[in-house]
Amino acid sequence: MSDWFRLERSAVLAVDLQGENLPEGACTVENYPDVLSKSQKVLVACRRTGFPIIYTRHWLDPRGIDAPRYESLDDRGRPPHSVAGSTRGEICPEVAPQDGDIVIDKQRFTAFYGTKLDLVLNRMDIEHLIIFGVWTEACLETTVWDALWRDVRITLVKDACGSATETIHKTAMLDMANWLRGGMIIGAEELVKALDGNDYRAWRFEKPFSMPYRTETIDSLYESL
Repeated sequence: MSDWFRLERSAVLAVDLQGENLPEGACTVENYPDVLSKSQKVLVACRRTGFPIIYTRHWLDPRGIDAPRYESLDDRGRPPHSVAGSTRGEICPEVAPQDGDIVIDKQRFTAFYGTKLDLVLNRMDIEHLIIFGVWTEACLETTVWDALWRDVRITLVKDACGSATETIHKTAMLDMANWLRGGMIIGAEELVKALDGNDYRAWRFEKPFSMPYRTETIDSLYESL
């Protein structure tokens, strides 16, 4: 990957890998165990490479005072998911932060709004983020756009991401591919190969709107990434 990004100015951003996304949670992600497994592989390889690891966590005050104005609250006025201090709101143990990692708590989809992420990336002089997590079309995608507006280059780990359905995930990934200027999309296994200095396969952005998908071509275009 050193032919594409400066490794010394790269960091990892793992988005909302929380217990809420498990089948028994309020925000179930399809095939979430596989997303966690791929995320774990990526994290191990990135730690071995020495990248700083940053996590985001959707984390709402139990009183609902920082929830979106039109968030549906329960009969006690509590948010229906991602409640600060709750077990399901925590990052899943198999991908849990380690000593020295950074955790950014957020109250909106994007990890940049109302958080210190911008300050952290500037202080660390980061110009490239390896991003993965959930939900692909919401928290992940809005974070990607906000990073791009700040001229940060993005590597998306496509199979370490997920959403309510595979189709939602795939279309969101194609949407990002269409405008991911300066970016790359890669599978978890291929990223491990790249970080270990071996040959790897990745999709690299060349021109805008190169993935004009239709319903019948979503799967094949996604596989081409």
